[in-house]
Amino acid sequence: MRIYFFRTPKPRRFVHKPIYWDPEADERKEREERVRKELGLPPEDGKFHTSIKRGTFRKLREGGDVKDPAEARRERRNANVRLLIIIGALLVAAYLLYVTSGDFLSL
Repeated sequence: MRIYFFRTPKPRRFVHKPIYWDPEADERKEREERVRKELGLPPEDGKFHTSIKRGTFRKLREGGDVKDPAEARRERRNANVRLLIIIGALLVAAYLLYVTSGDFLSL
C-alpha cells in the first residue's frame, strides 16, 4: 500500500466479457428490426401492452368470465350469510367464555 501525495490512482474499470454470445441471434434481431422499419410496423420493445377495460379486474376476481349476473349476486348473498353465521357463532363462543371465566376469578 503506497501513499500518493500528488497523483491518485485511477479506479479499475469493469470489463464484462460475455460467456454465451450468439452472433446469429444478434444478426437475426437486426434483420427483424430492419424489416419492421421497412414495413412501417412499430418496433418490438419486449414489453407486454394491453388495454385495461372497465370491469376486467372484477371479472378476473370472480373467477373468469361471468355470464350470469343473477348467479353472481346469489353467490355473493350466500357468502354474506355464511359470514354472518360465522361472526354470530364467534360472538356466542366469546360470550360463553366471558360468562364462565368469572367462576375462576372468584377463587
